[in-house]
Amino acid sequence: MFNILALDGGGSWAIIQLLTLKHRYGNIKGHELLQNFDLVIANSGGSIVLAALAENYSLDQAIGLFKEKENRERIFHQNAFLDRFFPVDHLRFWGMPFGPKYSTVKKKEAFEYLFPNSDSVQMEALPEIIGKPSLKLVVCTYDALNNRAKFFKSYSSNQHGFDSVRLTQAINGSSNAPVQYFDFPVRFKAKESEIFYELWDGALGGFNNPILAGIIEAHKLGVDLKTIRVVSLGTSNSLMSQADKDSFWKAKQTAQQFRRKKWYLWKLKAQWQFFKSTVLNQAKTILYQPPDTANYMAMIFLKATSGLEPNENIIRLSPLIHFDQQTPTDVVPLIEQLYLLDMDLTKENEIQLLLDCFESWKNGHLYNQPLDFRVERNNDLTFISGDKCFDDGMKRWKEWNI
Repeated sequence: MFNILALDGGGSWAIIQLLTLKHRYGNIKGHELLQNFDLVIANSGGSIVLAALAENYSLDQAIGLFKEKENRERIFHQNAFLDRFFPVDHLRFWGMPFGPKYSTVKKKEAFEYLFPNSDSVQMEALPEIIGKPSLKLVVCTYDALNNRAKFFKSYSSNQHGFDSVRLTQAINGSSNAPVQYFDFPVRFKAKESEIFYELWDGALGGFNNPILAGIIEAHKLGVDLKTIRVVSLGTSNSLMSQADKDSFWKAKQTAQQFRRKKWYLWKLKAQWQFFKSTVLNQAKTILYQPPDTANYMAMIFLKATSGLEPNENIIRLSPLIHFDQQTPTDVVPLIEQLYLLDMDLTKENEIQLLLDCFESWKNGHLYNQPLDFRVERNNDLTFISGDKCFDDGMKRWKEWNI
C-alpha cells in the first residue's frame, strides 16, 4: 500500500494535528512516525508540524511549539508601530484592527532557531536522514509573482527537475498568511537558481487542505491508485451557528433598507457588521479555505479511479466547530468560544480552548468533519460519507496498521 499523510493549514490550530498523532502513536519521535508513510504533504500550520517531525522532535516536544508562549511569540512576532507600513500603521494606531500584524522576517528567524537540523540541509537530503530514502515530502505555497500554486518537494516527479530549497524556507512561505497576518511575502531563491520567489500561504492556491494535491502527486509518481490510503488531518472547520445566521440576515436587511439614507448614523453599526461578514470575513475565507471541496473531490476522484468506497482509502479527522439539537448542552459554551478564535493564537487561555476542543472532539462531544454532509434548515447535520466521530476514524486508522 502507498500511505499518504496530508496536513491542513490553520495556524495555531495545528496543535490539534499533533494531539491526534500522539493519540495514535504515543509520544514517539518524528522520524519514527514519518517512516509509516510514503508521502507527506502539508500546508501552513501543517507544514510546521511536518518540520517538527523532520527535526525528529518527540510529539510532546512538537506540541510544545504551540503550548509554550515563547515559541508562539517567536513565530507570531508582532510588529511595533514603527515597523508597520502605511496605511496599516495608522489604522492600527487608531484602534482599527485591519491589515497584517506580524513580521515575515522574524518568522523566518524563528524557524531557523526551532529547526536547526532541517535548516542545515536541502529538502532532498531529509528522507535519508529520516531513515526512509523513498519518503516523499511536499510543502504547498503560493507564488505571488506568477499567481499560481507552488509546491516544494524533496524529489523530482518530472523531467524538469525541482527547486532545491531548505525545509525552513519552504515552511516560511507556506505559513505566510497575508491580509490580517504577515506583512510581506517570503523572498528567496532555490539553490543554483537565479529566480527569486515571493511566496504567500499555500491556501491562496487552493491547497489549505492538501489531500487532493497529495493524491495527484502519487498518481504522477506512477502509484496504482487502488493502493493509495490517505490519512488527512485537519485543524477544524467552523460552520455558522443559527444565532449568527439570524444576525447576518438582520444586518443584511438593515444594510439594504438604509443604504441610501446616508445621515442615519445610528444604523451604521448594522451596516458595518454586514460589511465585515461579507468582505473582511470572506477575504479571510480564502485562507481558511473550508476544506469540504478538497475532501469531496478527493473522495470522488479515488472512487472513480479505484472503484473503492471512501472508507476504504480515506480517513479524515478534523473537529467540526458546530452545534445542533444533537450536541450535549454542556459543550455548547465551548463551541461558542471556539467560533470566536482566529488562526493566530498566542494567549494561554486561547491555547487552552484548543486543548479543550481536542478533548471534546476525542470524547465524541464535537462532531468529526465528514467527507460529505448536508446542513438542514434547522442547522442539524445529515452525514453522507466519512466518519461522524473521532473514534470511528481512529479505529479505522489502527486497522490500517499505519
